[in-house]
Amino acid sequence: MEPVVIALASNEPYFPGLCCAVVSALSHLDSTREVDFKVLDGGLSPESRSALSRLIEKFGECRLEVVTVDPSVFSKATLGPGKSHMTYCRTLLPQVLNVPRLIYLDCDVLVFRDLAKLFDLELPPGKVLAAVPDSETPTLEDDSRAIAAAMGLPADGHYFNAGVVLLNLDELRKQNFTKRSLEFFRDWKGHYRFWDQSAINFLLHGRIAELPEHWNRAAWRFDEQDDNDLDCVLHYTRSVPWLGGMPGPAQVLFERFAADAGAPVNRQIAAFKQSRRQQFFRNVLAPVRALAFPVLSLFYKIAGQKEKCAGYRKAAWYWFYYILNAPRRRRLHHRRAREIQGMRFKLSACRSAT
Repeated sequence: MEPVVIALASNEPYFPGLCCAVVSALSHLDSTREVDFKVLDGGLSPESRSALSRLIEKFGECRLEVVTVDPSVFSKATLGPGKSHMTYCRTLLPQVLNVPRLIYLDCDVLVFRDLAKLFDLELPPGKVLAAVPDSETPTLEDDSRAIAAAMGLPADGHYFNAGVVLLNLDELRKQNFTKRSLEFFRDWKGHYRFWDQSAINFLLHGRIAELPEHWNRAAWRFDEQDDNDLDCVLHYTRSVPWLGGMPGPAQVLFERFAADAGAPVNRQIAAFKQSRRQQFFRNVLAPVRALAFPVLSLFYKIAGQKEKCAGYRKAAWYWFYYILNAPRRRRLHHRRAREIQGMRFKLSACRSAT
């Protein structure tokens, strides 16, 4: 069978996540399958590149190709996470990698399923990629009503998360996807909300096949579970777990996994401490937001600004339920955190990798 091709993109600040994503993917992959990792390097240090090579060498039939990319080609795009343009690099995949198809993973994922089963899926006719519907942005208008209208797309069109995608690169090359993406970032700067994910959804609307939720489960959904059952690709959509994350079972799970994988989270770095301070003030301000956001929603309704009205109304309900469920959530999270500390992961092949 053909090798499973998996691509990721990283710079130095995201290297801890890259390592954990690679280790988790390899630990759950069918041992009879070869795997080719393609890493788009947007600023990894020589030490990190060497560490990644040593890590992958510990697993059987694995190959690594590191491709240097220059995020400055996206200088006309809105800055992405980490105040960089690194997130846009996945739109370069059809241009910089000469393979027919691959799985793309964000660095902020932990894999607890066999990715070979995803790689072997046949895309339906007319579809160029497969992804999971976004759990927080269900429609195109939730990203940008203006772009949807200008492109003649339905405001309620389905919207997908691009953290885990199966890509047909041959078809994307035929459609000049990379070139069109660069034009999209330039022409719509300041209008799209989710960087390269916006380009994927608007430019490829109608050509995206839907995957089951277990291929890309948001970490906050894991936090809302009543148990710690894992048979998914867990995606840390709201935070960067090695730089602080959000307190909850998913964060405990990442730190527990990273420690077993030989890349423990450093809680003493400035970014982690700053994140914890932000979480403290987030909780302190929760009652204020629950009271103020309905008023703001009403104000924007009177002003005729429907998007902002809907946004603040949605946020108001979020904070209301956040406060209401706080006691139960705290008890549940404490119990699940204790259970996670006792978990054992399938990492025997890579314990000495780092």
